Amino acid sequence: MSAIVRGDRLRSGHDFHFLVEEWDRLCEDRGWKKTVIAEVDELPVFAVENGIASEGGKDGIYVSAGVHGDECAPPWALLEWAESLTEADEGRPMLLFPCLNPVGIVDNTRMDQDGVDLNRNFQNPDIPVIGAWQEFLEGRSFQMAVNLHEDYDATGIYLYELARSEPIGDKLLSACEDLIRRETSDLVDGSDFQNGLMQREVDDESLREVVERDLEGGWPEAIWLYLHYSKDSFTFETPSEMALDKRVATHRRFLEVVSKRCTHCPE
Repeated sequence: MSAIVRGDRLRSGHDFHFLVEEWDRLCEDRGWKKTVIAEVDELPVFAVENGIASEGGKDGIYVSAGVHGDECAPPWALLEWAESLTEADEGRPMLLFPCLNPVGIVDNTRMDQDGVDLNRNFQNPDIPVIGAWQEFLEGRSFQMAVNLHEDYDATGIYLYELARSEPIGDKLLSACEDLIRRETSDLVDGSDFQNGLMQREVDDESLREVVERDLEGGWPEAIWLYLHYSKDSFTFETPSEMALDKRVATHRRFLEVVSKRCTHCPE
C-alpha cells in the first residue's frame, strides 16, 4: 500500500483520519476556517477557507482533491502546498476541499459509499455530498478552479484546461515535467490530447453539448465549476502507478505554479 511520510511518521496514503488531524492542526495554526459540509459513514466532507475567503472575498482560487478515492496523491499534495503558503500568498481568497470522497479514500476505490462516481454527478443535488457542495458554493466566484486527479492508465502528466483568460496550460506542464514527464499518447481517456494538453476555448452552450454528447450528461466537477463559478478551470493528472512521493511532489509543484497566476487581491 502507498505510504506517506510526515515528519518522522509513516502513514498509509489512504489514512483519512490522519489527513483530517493534519488539516485540523494547520487550520488552528493559521486561523483558517474549517466547515464540515456533510458526513458520509461518519466521515466528514469539509471545506477550508483562509481568512479573506471566510470573510466573503471573491475571485480567488478554488482547489479540490480526493473526489476519486483511489487517487491518493492529491489530498496530501494539497496539504503540503497549503502548509508551504506564506503570509504574502494569503492575499487572495482560497477555498479548499481536501477530500470530497472520504469513504473512497479509506476503501481505495474510485466510487463513493453508494457506488457513485461523484465526478459524473456534480449537477445532481440529490446526492448528499453534491447537494451540500452546491449549497456551500452558492453566491461564490473564483478566478480559477483547480481539480487534482490521477490516472491508472497514464504514463505521464496531463492537463485539461478550460480558459476564458489567455491559455497557460503548456507553461504549467513545462514547470512540472522535470518531475514526471508529459503523457505521450494523443488519446487520453477517449479524448484528443496534444503533448499532454487538452485546451478548450468554447462558449458555454457548446460545452454543455460536449457533456451531453461525450459524457452522457454526467457533469464533472471542473466543467460545472467553469460554467457556474469560475473564470478558468484546470484538471491536472498524474500517473497513479508511479511512486507516491513523486506524484505528491508533482501535484504540489503544479499548485505552486498555477496559484501564482491567481493574482487578484481584495482592496
